Amino acid sequence: MGLAFGWPGVVTCAFTALAFVFMAADWVGPDITFTVLLAFLTAFDGNIITVSKAAAGYGNTGLLTVMFLYLVAEGVTQTGGLELFMNHVLGRSRSVHWALVRSMFPVMVLSAFLNNTPCVTFMIPILISWARRCGVPPKKLLIPLSYAAVLGGTCTSIGTSTNLVIVGLQDQRYTKLKKLADAKFQIFDIAPYGVPYALWGFIFIVATQRFLLPGNSSRYAKDLLLAVRVLPTSAIVRKKLKETGLLQQTGFSVSGVYRKGTFISKPDPSFVLEDTDILYVAGELDVVEFVSEEFGLGLITLEQESSSGTMLTDEAAFTANGGAPYRKLVQVDIPKTSDLIGRLTSDVQWQGRFGLVPVAVQRGNGREDGRLSDVVLAAGDVLILDTTPAFDEERPDFRNNFGKLRYVKDGAAKEFIIGVKVRKRADVVGKTVSAAGLRGIPGLYVLSVDRGSDGTSVEANDYLYKIQPDDTIWIAADVVAVGFLSKFPGLELVQQEQVDKTGTSILYRHLVQAAVSHKGQLVGQTLRDVRFRTVYNAAVVAVHREGVRVPLKVQDIVLQGGDVLLLSCSTKWVEEHRHDKAFVLLQAVPDSSPPKRRAMIISMLLVTGMVLTQIVGGLKSKEYIHLWPAAVLTAALMLATGCMNADQARKSIMWDVYLTIAAAFGVSAALEGTGVAAKFANAIIRIGRDAGGTGAALIAIYIATALLSELLTNNAAGAIMYPIAAIAGDTLKISPRDTSIAIMLGASAGFVNPFSYQCNLMVYAAGNYNVREFALVGVPFQVYLMIVAGFILVYRNQWHQVWIVSWIVTAVFVVLPAFYLLLPTRILLRVEAALERIGDALNVKKALAARRRGGGSWAQQQAQLRKSSSSGGSSSPSTPSGRALSLPKVAPSEGR
Repeated sequence: MGLAFGWPGVVTCAFTALAFVFMAADWVGPDITFTVLLAFLTAFDGNIITVSKAAAGYGNTGLLTVMFLYLVAEGVTQTGGLELFMNHVLGRSRSVHWALVRSMFPVMVLSAFLNNTPCVTFMIPILISWARRCGVPPKKLLIPLSYAAVLGGTCTSIGTSTNLVIVGLQDQRYTKLKKLADAKFQIFDIAPYGVPYALWGFIFIVATQRFLLPGNSSRYAKDLLLAVRVLPTSAIVRKKLKETGLLQQTGFSVSGVYRKGTFISKPDPSFVLEDTDILYVAGELDVVEFVSEEFGLGLITLEQESSSGTMLTDEAAFTANGGAPYRKLVQVDIPKTSDLIGRLTSDVQWQGRFGLVPVAVQRGNGREDGRLSDVVLAAGDVLILDTTPAFDEERPDFRNNFGKLRYVKDGAAKEFIIGVKVRKRADVVGKTVSAAGLRGIPGLYVLSVDRGSDGTSVEANDYLYKIQPDDTIWIAADVVAVGFLSKFPGLELVQQEQVDKTGTSILYRHLVQAAVSHKGQLVGQTLRDVRFRTVYNAAVVAVHREGVRVPLKVQDIVLQGGDVLLLSCSTKWVEEHRHDKAFVLLQAVPDSSPPKRRAMIISMLLVTGMVLTQIVGGLKSKEYIHLWPAAVLTAALMLATGCMNADQARKSIMWDVYLTIAAAFGVSAALEGTGVAAKFANAIIRIGRDAGGTGAALIAIYIATALLSELLTNNAAGAIMYPIAAIAGDTLKISPRDTSIAIMLGASAGFVNPFSYQCNLMVYAAGNYNVREFALVGVPFQVYLMIVAGFILVYRNQWHQVWIVSWIVTAVFVVLPAFYLLLPTRILLRVEAALERIGDALNVKKALAARRRGGGSWAQQQAQLRKSSSSGGSSSPSTPSGRALSLPKVAPSEGR
């Protein structure tokens, strides 16, 4: 392909390529890069592009539609309608498979009619809390959430901003050429190709989730050995292990049971559990914590395990922190120079020497699972330790014996004590605290429940109590969890009456953190004494005091300097009291506006009406109203009916997206005007002619756009590729609709690079992923979808048959696991173990790490053990120093 264009084309091509480098390296954002590039291209006296043509993109109807759809999505989100709908649809699930099915399908449907970026924005907190409640690692669900939103967006022309951009470019191009029949793209024109594309993408995620999706919910040690005790109030007391549901938990497996001085390794599924049994479990810390709360198990430390000969009280597992048996967890490893190597964990003076208490140890390193107190420490061990007030990371003894210090979790960071009252018709009525979804949520622990009937209190460790109307649930929560509680259906704040008396409209209400000044007039007085609500026109929802559990009744708390008040007040309150000497710090809590539930039905009806105008118009082949003015009118009606306020509407617009798309329009016009686009289009034309069909050309368009979307944003990739593809399509007599569809599918295919797509970036941060985890799923997914897209584009005229096959295969993949779960527990465990081995074998890094920790393969370890036992050594195992170990007696698995 010769470069026959003149100097304008050379300049345009060179600087566009340079801009790609800047964006691919993430040096400068695409909004700034494209805006500067476009301004530069106009500086050549109109030889590359005139100012008027460069500015045309800023008024493109497709772009304007995208911007106003952000307002519509914000209006629906502010009423809590979508959150309520999604919580109802999601229900509860115990397996990753059903969790993916329940989460991906609804998101795909919603994303087909709402812009996928707002969909992912409001779904992230819902899905994280739902995953915690269901015991599924959030990392298993957040990447699929992004992919589901993207795949769902390919089913209609309004599903993604990219689709709307391409629709706008198609309309602009063919209207200018006076081909009005080719200019229009209806809402469901992409559905015959986008729906099978989405279904086959869903099938891939469901089929490969065990092997490709990361399972750990954080970046700390994954395969841990922890101890949990069966509480007397647990519902699993006197039940067989196979009947408890513990064996079906993902990321949680029972490796042993300790009862009355006897350790039972790998208990039989028919083993009957008793209260005070200590279970030794393998898994991830977050998952083990969730399962423990769900099933009435108390996470215990090495110290508590060592005192298991005496009767442990519930306080041993549930401390004043509100459910967490630790203060602040750290992760360390043991270097080769540590003097702890070869010593039993029970022989180390952890608190005296380091101010630490062991909670968990990473499995492997040549050991079989046993009790925490029987672990012989070795170089390379990874420990999770609780800190005490005596802990000092700068202490020489600590620095000499531990490496790679990492702060993991803060059990004492339950910022506020807050009460919520149960409404009479709430969904939580008649359910336990766990079944209601109030356990396992990050930053939230239930402390107690005050019965509404007689005022008596039910402690948090009563796992059998069922919530009743007018009950008051007392909860220790951080500020994010308080926001979650304020939007939880069926619950209202105990202080709600005080909040309502402030007179602030719910439209302009949010939460603010206010730190009390040590020298202010509030110190030494109660909120009641100072008439806080009357004087400050704000209601105190909760109070936080560093290191102290404050009383539950906030009105009677004597305030001290440094106390942090959580206030429900006007959105202008911070500005009005910024110079008030009673406070030293004022900070608004992001996204803390309460849901406007009275407007929920109105918002849903407005969105439905907007979508119906496009559906009816598409079915009638007549445009009754363009989507842009329809979105504007819908947003205006949402403002008028109190679904959101004007500030929320303004903040919902993503101006970086607007600048990126508008400037990319201008750059694409410059590429077309200078002949660069035509030269690249010739390569696609040549592919189509050499292959003898238009399908090959469409595949080339898809692949080129998909690869470009990994380097740029999806909108920029679509805008840059459209003129190239349109020229090729016109030459090869491909329908403009088919050309646009190939670009729409390709531009949305940014699955490898977490920075290439806004949805990816949001889940990347929320799920605490790393780039490697994203690429491990994204690369095979990208290649797979290239094959799927190729098949769909080649057989686009037989889309009916493709639809039928796609739905049948999807149904098989959804339903088949239901029959699998009907198998006996013993067979299920064997199958799960086999699949686990396959997954480990496919994960090269994990296999090598396990070999290093385990000192060789399992067979090699067993051979070494046999050799040691036949060499006439001591009958008791010993440390490297030769000291014999005193181990508890080990019994075979027993049942009752």
